Formats: sequence, C-alpha cells, structure tokens
Amino acid sequence: METWKKIAAGTVIGGVLIGGTIYVVRLNKMNAELETVPMVKIHKLDLSGLTLRVDVQLKNPTRTPFKIKFPFIKLVYKSTTIGSSQVVDKEISIPAFGEAVIEQIMIRVPLMNIFSLSGSLIRAIQNKEPVKLNVNTLTTIDLGWKKVPYTKSDTITLSQAKA
Repeated sequence: METWKKIAAGTVIGGVLIGGTIYVVRLNKMNAELETVPMVKIHKLDLSGLTLRVDVQLKNPTRTPFKIKFPFIKLVYKSTTIGSSQVVDKEISIPAFGEAVIEQIMIRVPLMNIFSLSGSLIRAIQNKEPVKLNVNTLTTIDLGWKKVPYTKSDTITLSQAKA
C-alpha cells in the first residue's frame, strides 16, 4: 500500500511540473507574439510648438487573455528623442485573439526643442516632405503571476492629421 502512495505522489508531482513548464513556455512565447502598430500624425503646429497624436493598436494573436500597463511612447528623429508620452498608471485588457486600441496619446514638443534638436524636422513638416520617426513603445505585460517587460521600436512616416 505504501508503494502505491509513493507512485501516486510521484505521478501528481510529475504532472504538476510538466503542466507548469508548458504553461510558463506558453506565457513566455506570448511576449514575442504581442504586436503593436503605432500611428503618428501631426495634430497641431503653431508658435508654441508641435503636438503629435499617437494611436497604438495592440494585437494578441494568442489564446491567452492578458493585461498590459498603459504604453509609454518615445519618439526619436535622427537618433535624438524629440518627445515622449505621459506615464499613466492604468491597465488595459487584451482578449484572447483580440485587439485593443489606445487613441489620442498626445506628445507635445516645444518649438525651442525642435529647433535646438533638429531644424530639419520643422523644414520637412512645413514642406510636406515625408518624415521618418522611430516610435519606441514600452510597456509591461501582466501574466498574472509574472510581469514581463515589452519593448518594440517601429519606423513610421509622419503624416498630417485630417481636420
């Protein structure tokens, strides 16, 4: 009888270890499969500065729903950071095989910063030339028992917002 108890305990422990390992591998794989699609538009350009509107589409192609922290966005032009978003302590739920869209993240760049960092940016915007920006998206994926940092860099072409 004692042998059967040891066999049953060993089977249960082995099953828990195998199941736990499969679960951890799936959750770690989910980090690589989170897709972010940023869109940046010129919201306003006036004497006080440049306001850029960033919309971020978050896609979860996995069967596991999860939450992420509100993304922090950093805009880089020719290796120089021109602006970043506010840090917001908010969680966003993304359903399994679903999407979430975060709209109207406004990034204000004072005019003095634009001229001191890169005057070519203003000239390109005024001449309606394409402007390539790097959009760095930083967030934390909350898997329930573990929080995983997520960083992605995308190169986009800046466009004029439609009035």
